Amino acid sequence: MRFSSSRFIAFFLLFSFCLCTCSCSKKKEKVEEAGLTPEEQKIVDALGVFSAMPHPAAYAEEIEAIKVAIDADKLGFYKELEAVIGADTEGFLFLIDRTHTVSAEFEPDDLVDLVKNDSYPINKTGMKVRKPVEEAVRIMADAAKTEGITLLVSSAYRSYDYQKTIYERNVRQMGKEAADRESAQPGTSQHQTGTAIDFGSIDDSYAETVPGKWLAAHASEYGFSLSFPEGYEPITGYRWECWHYRYIGKLAVDFQKKWFHDIQQYMIEFVYCYQNLK
Repeated sequence: MRFSSSRFIAFFLLFSFCLCTCSCSKKKEKVEEAGLTPEEQKIVDALGVFSAMPHPAAYAEEIEAIKVAIDADKLGFYKELEAVIGADTEGFLFLIDRTHTVSAEFEPDDLVDLVKNDSYPINKTGMKVRKPVEEAVRIMADAAKTEGITLLVSSAYRSYDYQKTIYERNVRQMGKEAADRESAQPGTSQHQTGTAIDFGSIDDSYAETVPGKWLAAHASEYGFSLSFPEGYEPITGYRWECWHYRYIGKLAVDFQKKWFHDIQQYMIEFVYCYQNLK
């Protein structure tokens, strides 16, 4: 059987159309089979970005466990995530670390002075925090006082220049490698956000004090999160600091506990990934 050129072209076009139709149909079936809503797809996309962040291999199993739990209830997670982001009207949930920095000019516009008061003592004058943080620490300190516990505020907001002074002093005293475990370089410190507070003696012994134990057990009830937990230096960039708490709000702390193994860095990284999806 012989084909004329016109019949061959017609046959080829018909075959190509059928092939394309079949392929498109399979792709459509694949999408329909996945059954992802736009909200769920956004969570999947954010999980992909989050998992691609440079987490050390030793934490791969934990990262995978977080991903599996979220993937198992994408819509439920989406609703909680949106509630947390919606409640963050003061902008507490932004990522600041060794690679996500702020400028020398960055300064919150709602800083208030910490002055002598009946709720908590301060160890020096001139300290500041953001106004909502001061209100939260006052409530928390009053709650501690009902149990006979005093929460001493030892360090709070630090400007870029002040952080630079602290960091350079630590480098001189202990060397850069040791200083980098203890102290943030200017522009990378949570203290510059006006939401971080150091309590008590600012050393490891604070964990064994009554106030230190009270904070470990109850700070989350008042919206404060331990920034640098023990065993997570490769994730947070800093060694364990039992005295350093960042205010992120009660809803965010609960969200962190439920979905991110109670690790602040993981939670805020995910929020960052989600909010910066292309």
